[in-house]
Formats: sequence, structure tokens, C-alpha cells
Amino acid sequence: MAMRSIFLSFLLAIVASAASRAAEPQTADPVLAEASGLAGLVMFVNSGAPGMVLVIVRGGRSLVLGYGETEKGNKRTPDDNSLFRLNSITKVFATEVLVSLAAEGKLSLTDPLQRYAGKTKVPAFGTRPITLLDLATYSAALPREMRDAPEGVFSRAWPTREDRWKWLPGYKLPWAPGTVASYSNAGFDFLADAIETAGGQAYPDLLRKRVTAPLGMADTGFAPTPEQCARLMTGSGLGGPGPCVDTHATDGSGGLYSTGNDMALWLRHNIEDADGTLALSHAIYRQRQALPAAIGFDEAGPMAGLGLGWVSVAAQGIHPALMAKSGGGAGFMSYIAFAPGRNVGIFVAVSRVDFGMFSGLTETANALIANLVTR
Repeated sequence: MAMRSIFLSFLLAIVASAASRAAEPQTADPVLAEASGLAGLVMFVNSGAPGMVLVIVRGGRSLVLGYGETEKGNKRTPDDNSLFRLNSITKVFATEVLVSLAAEGKLSLTDPLQRYAGKTKVPAFGTRPITLLDLATYSAALPREMRDAPEGVFSRAWPTREDRWKWLPGYKLPWAPGTVASYSNAGFDFLADAIETAGGQAYPDLLRKRVTAPLGMADTGFAPTPEQCARLMTGSGLGGPGPCVDTHATDGSGGLYSTGNDMALWLRHNIEDADGTLALSHAIYRQRQALPAAIGFDEAGPMAGLGLGWVSVAAQGIHPALMAKSGGGAGFMSYIAFAPGRNVGIFVAVSRVDFGMFSGLTETANALIANLVTR
């Protein structure tokens, strides 16, 4: 018992020194504080990252915690305004813009991509075209990437719109769209291009007008200012940290920057879905059991189905059903998940790319949600 007390005291001391409670939108929730203590520490220590930002939302309250350092050795703990890369969580921002346009009748999910391609010929599989729904559910029969970025070009700043539309007509679809689900970054950049055409504005402007500005997400975007770049945590691991540059080229797939404060706002927005529009992106359009294959979706638990960008994880034991999305690359790994109808969600970003450690990170995050959802 004495050894256990010493161990617990040691852990609490580490928590006190590694975690910094940031400004909260509402009065602190003592349940959130208690639930996050050991779980947050476990996520941070096991990640091996220089720094981590953790966001937990429960009902109308949220908590933002920072761990470690914004750059290894600088002794500055991340806070709610520290900037990081969202990577592939960018995709579920794109689908929110998509459903907002669909709700206004400016596009239909069943529209063929060809409708938004101008004179460029979009490949089809026989008579089956690629639709916007196929793109948004990873089932457009497009590859994960067009190819690797050219040497010396930052991966999040390539390919440009011109590059990808020049490439597309020469690509042969390996199977019919809407059948096999296979993870694709390329597909979401084409989706953002179609959204841009349907909305009649540059995609970053549509995202700002329809999502980030109304929610007050001032630090979420593709072209950080020098002041924002000064707040960017330094990434590490596979691919290196990456420069703080405009990433509009991958605005559908992985280019977004954000902060803990902004992600607390957006996570609560998804949980509450005040006007019901987000139900369109959270709905399941591709059931795993109805697919001949599902490739690249199980890093946060077995995928049960696919929403628009979102991955559905089925309830199991004490763990509730989740809508989740992960991201990785350019120095950061990130994960967001919430329990539909339970008013609980989590977001975490670590400044280290290591796919081997990521399953442990998401497992602990999912367990934290289960601790807060008991009915």
C-alpha cells in the first residue's frame, strides 16, 4: 500500500507539472477535471511527443489541457491558443461545408463530380460515375495519394488544383465507385474543388463563412499569419515538423491549422448540432458489412460504417458508439471522437508522428469517453 501511495503521488506531481489548465468557456466541471487527470497523463507519456493538447467536452462545458512543451527543450507548456496541424480531421470540416450547401439546394450528394469539372473528363467505371457522396465516403475508387510530393515540396502544400485536375483524366478506376471503401486523401481535395464550384467562392472563404467565423474559430484556417506561426507547436517524428506555410492546396484533405480553444468550440458544435444540419454528415452511408472491402479505417477501433468523412465505431461492452476521425503527418497526430446523443466528446493532438503509438492513444481517449458516458 505504501508503494502504491508513493506511485500515485509521483503521478500526481507529474500531472501538476506537465498539464496546464487553459481558459474554459464556462465554469470548470470537476468531473472533467477528475476524468482527465490520469488519462491525459497516460496519453501524453505513452505518445513520446514533446507536447500534447487535450480537449474534453461534456454537455455545455469543456476543458482544454496542455502537456509537455511547444518545442522540445523550450519549457513552454502548450495552452488553448497553441497552434497545431489537424491533418486529416480537415476532411470532416469539408463535409460540414458540403452538407450546408446541400441543405440550401446548391448541390446534391448524388451529383456526379463531372458536373463540377468543367471541360475536364472525370473517369468512370463503365457507366458508373464518381459522385460527391462517393468522394465524401472514401468510396470513389481513387488512390490514397496521386503520388508522393515532388522533392523539396511540403506535402501539405501539394498538389495544387491544377496538378490534380491535370492528373485525373488519365487515372483508370480499379473498381466501381460506391462499392469498395478505401481511404483517399486525393478524393477529398477533389470534393473541396467541387464544393468551391457549387458555392461560387474560394473554398477557404466558404469554410470561414459557413463554419469557423460563426463559431468564433479565429485560429482555424489554411494561411496562418506570422503571429499564428509563432504559436505553432514544433512537430516531430516521421516527415519532420514542416514549415508554417499556406496549405490551401490540401484544403479538403489535410491542410487545416487549429488550436485547442477552437476545437473545443467545434467539438461542442458537433455534439449539439443546433439546427440539425450536421445529422447529414453524421449519418451512416456505407455499412461495413455491405462492402466487399474496407481499407484503412480501423486505427481507432473497428470501423462499423462511414458517414461523410466520419468513421463510425460500434458500441462494445461499456464503450458507447462513436463518430471519430483521426489525422497524421507533418509532425502531428490528432484524433477527435464523440458519443452521439451522449453529449461527450474528446479531441487530442500530439506533436509527434508515430503510427505505432497511435492505437494506444486512441484507445485511452475512447476509454476516457466511456468513463463519462455511463447510461
